[in-house]
Amino acid sequence: MSSPASTTNETPCLSGQQVASWHRDGFLVLDRLIGPETTAALRVAYDDLLTRQDTNPSDRMLGGITRQVMLPARAHPLFDHNPAVDNALVLARQLFGTDQLVRTFDMLIYKPPGHPHVTPWHQDFAYGAMPFADAGTQMHDRSIQFWVPLDDVDTQTGCMQFIPGHHDGPHLEHYVASGSPEDEGRLLALTDPTAQLDLSRVVVAEIPAGGCTMHLPGTPHYTGANHSADRPRRSYIFNIGVRSAE
Repeated sequence: MSSPASTTNETPCLSGQQVASWHRDGFLVLDRLIGPETTAALRVAYDDLLTRQDTNPSDRMLGGITRQVMLPARAHPLFDHNPAVDNALVLARQLFGTDQLVRTFDMLIYKPPGHPHVTPWHQDFAYGAMPFADAGTQMHDRSIQFWVPLDDVDTQTGCMQFIPGHHDGPHLEHYVASGSPEDEGRLLALTDPTAQLDLSRVVVAEIPAGGCTMHLPGTPHYTGANHSADRPRRSYIFNIGVRSAE
């Protein structure tokens, strides 16, 4: 299912087929968003932030179980401005048809070798209220989450997995799977994914380092544990949204 966005001097461009797939499925899987030099530089910056756990207040454990560094753009200059964000803005402009775009959020999620915990099936829209958004709420489609692996990812290390076509329906019921309901770092999950979703339609996004997945707030997704003995899974995640009218 993955495919590259065509490039001209490293500026990405989605094909008509990819745009149609986006609107139909609510996600895209791209083999390349950034080149190897940028990927390597971001990996160094990522590891630098991981070494600052004791001094970085935005470094926390998602649901008490998985390492999460919030807002790395505030902690390291390379995450504040880099080609991944530049290229994501180009792709978002193509999909939204507007230049009024802004990065609204960024984070790092780290699953080291042998990390035993999954990130369960959920919709990002659920995190828009405390402890979670109400089931049945109509979801918006004016924000894209870019998930950029800085290592090659597959099912062994915990790549992204999606269910197509659920992005534009009513919001599904969630619960707090781990952590405190009052905590911003709580981990949310669908209450019964086997009943709420057709899991036979799962799309597994195995992609190389520097590729990306893109999805809407209502797109159900999941990542597995990192079962590898020697391969870390470093993911760099950010949202691009349509700027609100003043």
